Amino acid sequence: MSVLGWVRDGLSGRGRRRHAVAVAVVVLVGLVGIVAAALPSSSSATTAASVAAALAPTALAPTALAPTALAPTALLPTARAAAPAAAGNPAPDLPRVGDVPQAETDPALPSTAATQTPAATRMPAVPGSPATAGPAGGQGGGVDPTRRLTSGRTYELHSDLWLTPEFRGAPRPLVIMLHGLVNTADSLREASAADPFADTHGFAVAYGVAVRGAWNAGGCCGDATADDVDYIRQIVDDAARHVPVDRSRVYVWGFSNGGMLAARIACEAPDLVAAVGMVGGQVMASCPTVPVRMLHIHGTADTTVPWRGGWSDYLHMNLPDGETEASRFAPGSEIRHQLWDGGHTWPWWAVGALWDFSSPASLAAVGRGGIVSVLSAPLP
Repeated sequence: MSVLGWVRDGLSGRGRRRHAVAVAVVVLVGLVGIVAAALPSSSSATTAASVAAALAPTALAPTALAPTALAPTALLPTARAAAPAAAGNPAPDLPRVGDVPQAETDPALPSTAATQTPAATRMPAVPGSPATAGPAGGQGGGVDPTRRLTSGRTYELHSDLWLTPEFRGAPRPLVIMLHGLVNTADSLREASAADPFADTHGFAVAYGVAVRGAWNAGGCCGDATADDVDYIRQIVDDAARHVPVDRSRVYVWGFSNGGMLAARIACEAPDLVAAVGMVGGQVMASCPTVPVRMLHIHGTADTTVPWRGGWSDYLHMNLPDGETEASRFAPGSEIRHQLWDGGHTWPWWAVGALWDFSSPASLAAVGRGGIVSVLSAPLP
């Protein structure tokens, strides 16, 4: 373009606009140079990009929302990590002879993992020393306390009535409940629903806790060697310090291995218990000179502890015949058999049947009965 053309174009409006754009470009390039000189640690490409970003903040504003939108994904790794642990627990192998099984094969008694009370709702063990008990409805704001005996062992105690300095009421029966092999006190509490029944019928309930999950019932189960008969005596003594206990009306009820221990207690502690109940167990002890009062509830479809005894694939041992167990006790014993068509489980009606059988008994009345068999379960 000639000089004359340049002048002519500059005098026009279009020329003035071009000149303004050119000036703006020169100013922009100058600013980039100044910023680049002030930031020697950055590359020129990075600096140019930073300047461009600074000159156009509105274009980048929407990206500020991105972290908020992605925040929930931070929880996904935890959820994914927990899934294999929950789904990857293989079923335990059957125990070898003399081993303690991993858990009772009992749909009515949840597994230990499924029935553990959260730590926030459990009460720490309370030393078993004479002390003033809490208000009615349980100590510790309605949570049943776990008691620690002087021997170091523990048990759980439930009652809707506790001893206080002002208490002037009558003593009441105490039922001690014993869980099955490698079950827990809480699993039996849940399966039996004994707590509300006890509150309605006016007795206290103590739940025993076996050493390593197995009771020493005199031949079963596992390698249990603890003196569990003495442990039951300790429970009675300690419970009587906290709830009003009628010591002539102490009853022991147990499931499976716990029921076997109940039968042993009837033999070896006739001065302590007025009646016992066994659900899904067999009598492993023998006391031909001691009369006892016992209700034996058993499912005829039970293969873990078969009613007619014989080999147990689960326990890997031979068991005695329930139908002939009366021969293990003294004449004058009252042995009742209540059979039903279930398996190795605690039937929903068992607590009521055990209470109806036990509650009339006191230590003064034991030995006046006879051998009785009841071959059908109560109507629902």
